[in-house]
Amino acid sequence: MSEEVSSAHKVAVREGVAARERRRERRTQQQRSAETRARVVHAATECVAELGPRGATLSAIAARAGVSWGAMQHQFGDKDSILDAVLEESLAQLEERLLDIADRHSDPRERVHAFIERLGELLRGPVHRSLVEIQSERSRNAGPEPDARTLDVGQAMSRIWRGIFGDLEVCEGRLLEAERFTWALLAGITAERMLFHDTDFAEIHLRILDETLLRLLDLED
Repeated sequence: MSEEVSSAHKVAVREGVAARERRRERRTQQQRSAETRARVVHAATECVAELGPRGATLSAIAARAGVSWGAMQHQFGDKDSILDAVLEESLAQLEERLLDIADRHSDPRERVHAFIERLGELLRGPVHRSLVEIQSERSRNAGPEPDARTLDVGQAMSRIWRGIFGDLEVCEGRLLEAERFTWALLAGITAERMLFHDTDFAEIHLRILDETLLRLLDLED
């Protein structure tokens, strides 16, 4: 091999190595960015559930996430964008935890029981509470018309409900009544827990919801 060819080969090898390093570095940066974002959303969800949207300050979120304010600002820009991300992630988790119920339970009565059981699990975590807290805060601050984000959440909750029970042979009015009663009761349980810390009646309320859904969906024996 001539010196000229050998030199060109070495240059090509070096360029190939450098290109692979750049791709590896980009992937690493993307991974770090995704990890930072996930930590911030998780921390914000817990802060909102424990402290409310106002108490979940940027400094509190950053401290819990273990990231700097600069890193949070780079990822999200401002607190409202962080809360938007919390809502998006909370809804995604609700869909993931609930939408497989229809596939797992073809019998409508079993489906209702499984739905109630899954709701009980979700109520023990911060996801549902943070969603309710953010929505309540934004509703209080909104004008006469709800903003698009509030409407998006309502549509997502309705989509989850229809994905679980939309195939049942029940009139549209009863289906809508059952849907609204379910989400209203869950919001009420969350509010009750915020007001009364000494007792927890969630299990009783969920049992009532189970019985009510069986009646509204025409599934009683």
